[in-house]
Amino acid sequence: MYNPLLSIITPSYNQSNFIEQNIRSVKQQTEDLNEEVEHIVVDGGSTDSTIDILEQYEDDYKLRWVSEPDNGQSHAINKGIKMARGEWLGWQNSDDYYLEGSFEALRNAIQSSRQIDVLYGDVLIVDEDGAVIDRRYMTKPSKFVQRYWSLFARNQATFFHRNCFKKLNGLNETLEYTMDAELFWQILNTDVDVTHVPRFLGAFRIQEDAKTAGKLSNDHIEERKKIYGEPWYEAVVPQRALQTAARGLKLWYLLTEQRWEPIKYNLVNSIQG
Repeated sequence: MYNPLLSIITPSYNQSNFIEQNIRSVKQQTEDLNEEVEHIVVDGGSTDSTIDILEQYEDDYKLRWVSEPDNGQSHAINKGIKMARGEWLGWQNSDDYYLEGSFEALRNAIQSSRQIDVLYGDVLIVDEDGAVIDRRYMTKPSKFVQRYWSLFARNQATFFHRNCFKKLNGLNETLEYTMDAELFWQILNTDVDVTHVPRFLGAFRIQEDAKTAGKLSNDHIEERKKIYGEPWYEAVVPQRALQTAARGLKLWYLLTEQRWEPIKYNLVNSIQG
């Protein structure tokens, strides 16, 4: 049976309130599947109780960690990838976590097809206490949808074959806010096999200290321009019209996939919003 090693990379810095749930989400699935999974936490020199938590769990499962100053989140993730031994990689931030069955979904998919380079699923949005406050139903990859509405995939629910990261040369360490958007944009522009599984695989936490919480900063907006550019038609077509078109295209994808629950959810929330 084809059963490659999976390496989970977690960049961390002063997230002791949340990192234990992240750790448990990896540890529990490792035990349930009785499979080889390694967890690598790259900490930037936390001054809270993060190190105490890491020491508490380091002998319970295949957890490796390092705590030292780094050059930001992207640098930490790239460092973790270099440390990793797995053929498959996952990137899960310290305040986010995997959902039950996500590793099993990866195993089932890659045992069915050796051609997959990227596997991604749907994402739950949770608050600081872990209560679900929103859902992100993903569809097939689309440059138009990603540019004007939402990422076609999110790192919280995505697994990457190591060869994919080699093709992309890792994360862009010059980006502070949009390294995930740039990574998935590269994937859309690279010859790799991308597969979606229609189930929730990960949870993204909205919390006060998150970099992307609240209104986008000017730096964030400028980084987006670097990734996507500024096509000529954006000067004549209102941004709201482009967003509406992208949202409609995503809804059309859901219709063609006959995913009725996501369609209902998106329509209800569109009316309410």
